[in-house]
Amino acid sequence: MINQFKLIRFHPLFWVVSAAAVFTGFFYELLLLFLIVLLHELGHAAAALHYNWRIKKIELLPFGGVMETAEHGNRPIREEAMVAAAGPIVHLPLIALSFLLLKMPYWHEADHVLFLHYNLTLFCFNLLPVWPLDGGKLLFCWFTSRFPFYQAQKRMWKTSCLLLCSIAVLFLWFFPLHLQAWILLIFFITVHYTEWKQQPYSFFRFLLERTNENSGCSAVTEKISWHQRPMDAAKTICKKERCQFYILENGQTLSESYILEAITKKRMGMVKIRDLLLEDERKPFVK
Repeated sequence: MINQFKLIRFHPLFWVVSAAAVFTGFFYELLLLFLIVLLHELGHAAAALHYNWRIKKIELLPFGGVMETAEHGNRPIREEAMVAAAGPIVHLPLIALSFLLLKMPYWHEADHVLFLHYNLTLFCFNLLPVWPLDGGKLLFCWFTSRFPFYQAQKRMWKTSCLLLCSIAVLFLWFFPLHLQAWILLIFFITVHYTEWKQQPYSFFRFLLERTNENSGCSAVTEKISWHQRPMDAAKTICKKERCQFYILENGQTLSESYILEAITKKRMGMVKIRDLLLEDERKPFVK
């Protein structure tokens, strides 16, 4: 865990909010908030390290943080849910600790009230089902447990955008001059735009990891036409189970690995499955 401190980064918006807090005389409040946010992110890091995830960086934001890993979408749903929930869970023992510290002479009632306010605010804020908050990641885990990965990506992005717009309209209607609200709104719009642009890359990375994965989980059968492409078939693959494909025209069954290798290794994901099968038949037999 000590080495993970080297991965901590500060988002530019963090410094903007920090400068505003310092100039307005809220340095102590900022320090307290920074400590809580840091512990929140270290909670994520501890859970990720428990599952041997590869952590790329931990970026601190004005009202939270983002732990970037090389594992998004490629680990078991249970692991991803546990890592996402680990951050908010940290706030519960912190709240309990504040009540215990009330007995100490250096922890006053004002400190306790402020500490509770920050913890509860961060707890509720991070559980909003908006990407990339922890609530959004938990919602994505739920989508991937119910739908193919490709559909889960699309549904998550659309749901998150809808919820973000609804929350933004309500908040800005009641607090139109709230500077931090505008900063956060700009940040979330940027994140959603970036996520939308990176969806094809994330999907291909999921397929690439799936190709190298040796899973013994049960298989489901999907009916496809040989006029479809391997990439079309891959869009029906779910995270929680392997898939095999039944071709309606000739009754042939293709394994998931055959479809994935056609996409990731042969680079023939946009070729019709019929043409792919014919090319395999034309290849000379090598003993």
